Amino acid sequence: MKGGKKMRKEWIFILAVLFALTFTFGCTSGGKKNATTGGEAYTLNVNPRTVISGGIINIDLRLNNIFDNDMKELNANIKDLPSTFTGADEFSDITIVKGQSYPVIWNINAPETDLKQNINPKVHICFNYTTNFYFDTAIVPKTLATENVQLQNGYSNGPLSVSQMGLDKIFLKETGTSYISGSLDIKNTWQGKIESINNITLMPPSNLNEGVKYATCGSDVTTTIVPDAGKCKILSNKLAIGDGIIGTVKLNTAYADDSIKVERTNGIIDYTYCYDVNVGDVTVCPIGQRC
Repeated sequence: MKGGKKMRKEWIFILAVLFALTFTFGCTSGGKKNATTGGEAYTLNVNPRTVISGGIINIDLRLNNIFDNDMKELNANIKDLPSTFTGADEFSDITIVKGQSYPVIWNINAPETDLKQNINPKVHICFNYTTNFYFDTAIVPKTLATENVQLQNGYSNGPLSVSQMGLDKIFLKETGTSYISGSLDIKNTWQGKIESINNITLMPPSNLNEGVKYATCGSDVTTTIVPDAGKCKILSNKLAIGDGIIGTVKLNTAYADDSIKVERTNGIIDYTYCYDVNVGDVTVCPIGQRC
């Protein structure tokens, strides 16, 4: 009998522990109806997801600058929202410095309605950005053409990647000006699209002259003017700009010596970049009806 009582006490203790664990985890693991969503570039909180006719929908979007340089003249507006919803004013001329966040918050008024309505709006964001880049060029006498030279290139963290193609070595002529002609490989590596390229500037050292030309849309003709993305669909391509390559760069030098010299060219690309944030489904329910 004593053994039976002891067993019952042990079972009662075990059941009590299991009940306590069930209660604890049951209270903490429930899903939140308005959970925050987003990625590195933003966090999004929409509350509520289901609103009664005439109610208010709060869209809380926190934009994060995850890049190396400032996001300038940023605009944010809501699109794909029926005109019967009000309060979707545009935010404009915002600057977000590196590592900082900026809150963009809307209180949207849902319309009076007798019918259930589902919406799925988006936030459209555009900003101006500058990507810095650099690449090394070796000026090599022909007598040292087989020598290995350590060259570097790189670019600042942002929506675009930049690298040079064919601009790494100039082999010197015995007399006169020596030159090479290559291109910049500029690619869209982020989640949106390049709205326009406003300026590309190269800053080579004083003993290297440079010239830049850009391919025009639909032809092999080149120009010294940056193509307008609004008139050139290939520049608005989400995948890349001009299949990933834009412009030809010509470097000239009158340098003459019997040793290898490495020169660094710096550059900047100023452009406008846009991307969308999907707000997700929101339901408007008529008063007095179940949704």
